[in-house]
Amino acid sequence: MLIAFEGIDGSGKTTQVELLSKRLTDKNISNEILREPGGTTLGEGIRETLLHRSDLKINPMSEFLLFSASRAQLVSEKVLPLLASGKVVILDRYFYSSIAYQGFGRGIPIQQIETVSHVATQNLLPDVIFLIELDIETALKRRTLSRLASDRMEDAEIKFFKKVVDGFGYCAKKEPDRFVMVNGTTSINKMSDKIFNEVLYRMEKLTPLRQKVTEGKENHNAS
Repeated sequence: MLIAFEGIDGSGKTTQVELLSKRLTDKNISNEILREPGGTTLGEGIRETLLHRSDLKINPMSEFLLFSASRAQLVSEKVLPLLASGKVVILDRYFYSSIAYQGFGRGIPIQQIETVSHVATQNLLPDVIFLIELDIETALKRRTLSRLASDRMEDAEIKFFKKVVDGFGYCAKKEPDRFVMVNGTTSINKMSDKIFNEVLYRMEKLTPLRQKVTEGKENHNAS
């Protein structure tokens, strides 16, 4: 099962990623967290360039292509092998962030982002995407209170983040069966409960479907 988490910086996304991983582990469900950009040697190098090199002036298309390169490496090197081994893979961001940040935020045509993203990910789509919804002002306050170091992406103006929020909304409307909206203003435990229960529900639905696929392959090979 492939699970992705999306949301603006400060929404609490990463906290929920870690909580879900722990709860799955407690249920003896093998899982692994992977972050974007990053997760591989190449990806971590790209992450350092994109998020922490404030001295570099990277144009929007270059920024997007670097994210896509990291994503392509992550999918081929980590995600697909882990899924094949039967593990649940939890992604802290996926290509929907590119649609929101580089598309709606930076102004790159959405169709171009979607086309390149599907190539980079080998058309691999998550079984479920949790979008943590939180207003921009609260998200920024949380980051200030937590004293997290700001990076190049998070120094953008509020106007930019409003566009990003619109971008995530666009993604959710386009794939309503895949997206699950989570209210980021509720307690951490309530958010975690909703996410965990949804994952268990979807895992139960996926099991018979995958059994049918496996049986179909076995029958085809036998013939």
